[in-house]
Amino acid sequence: MTAPQRHTLPVDVHLLLRRDGDRGPEVLLSRRAGPVYATGMWHLPSGHLEADEDFVGAVIREAREETGILIDPADVRAVVTVHHRPPTGSSSRLGVFFEVRRWSGRPRVTEPDRCDGMGWYALDALPAPMVAYCRAGLDAYRAGLPAAVHFQRPGDPVEHRDGGPEPEPGPGRGPGRTGIPRGTVGSTQTRLVVVRGNSASGKSSVAAGIRDRFGRGVALVGQDNLRRIVLRERDVPRGASIGLIDTVARHALDAGYHVVVEGILHADRYGDMLLDLLGDHRGVSRCYYLDVPIEETLARHATKTDPGLVAQVSERELRTWYRERDLLPGGVETVVGAHSALGETVGRIMRDTGLAELPRRPD
Repeated sequence: MTAPQRHTLPVDVHLLLRRDGDRGPEVLLSRRAGPVYATGMWHLPSGHLEADEDFVGAVIREAREETGILIDPADVRAVVTVHHRPPTGSSSRLGVFFEVRRWSGRPRVTEPDRCDGMGWYALDALPAPMVAYCRAGLDAYRAGLPAAVHFQRPGDPVEHRDGGPEPEPGPGRGPGRTGIPRGTVGSTQTRLVVVRGNSASGKSSVAAGIRDRFGRGVALVGQDNLRRIVLRERDVPRGASIGLIDTVARHALDAGYHVVVEGILHADRYGDMLLDLLGDHRGVSRCYYLDVPIEETLARHATKTDPGLVAQVSERELRTWYRERDLLPGGVETVVGAHSALGETVGRIMRDTGLAELPRRPD
């Protein structure tokens, strides 16, 4: 009797270089470039295990080749193993993720033909687009899981998308700062859009334009309406409006509505809430920052149709409130410049989120 052929598969090593940042633990990510798999997407420094090479030696070699740093073998710790099947081809592979917290040298791009960006990102605010395989390992790491299965179907996107295959069958994604398990809000069919920017940048007009374009089924969660009208509260740290915005958005998503959250939403006050909401949403989520220079902001404010509002807010106040590129951490936002017309911005968001192809809710 002939013995069955043993199953073999490729092995990858992933470097999870970790440090403590101002907002908590951060990891080093690089952006792939050139004629390589997943070009333009963020990924951990990684590579294939070569013949006659052990795991630890491989991750040390990849770290030196891709980032220029030196690592002592004693500082390498295996933390997660991912069994992955890519969307192209049928062969699966094993990815072993190694945590390193001590090294020599400063990480830098050493292979510019394969990498065009490198930076530190908070574990709870990872950038997009990211390779789904890599994200599965990081999600398992954050949840404290020693292993994960990440099998993609043919035709699935290479980049991570909310609603894609979970890092492990059943519960497994770690809780956010709210204490609510990740991936528990809305459904894979709901869409979440966050539109931020300074006063007079056009946030409310963009939100209204999305609902006008789509029709019923889009809930507008406006910071000014909930903070100023419902609560009549000043915009202060840890204000009640932060939790109210979060609660209304979550309720609408769970009810099957697509949600647009819009407002100034300063990153230092609203950032944690927004990042948790984005992480907890099951469906497609997209963030946009309307980047309008201060002089254009003043000109737009002067042309507002409400003369009472124009008189109520002075130029001095607008200049005091203005924050240049007050972006959320982790590169999660798409920056939209002042040159983008209203219709162009609305159309872009409709396409990015897939709202343009989704059926309308009947009247």
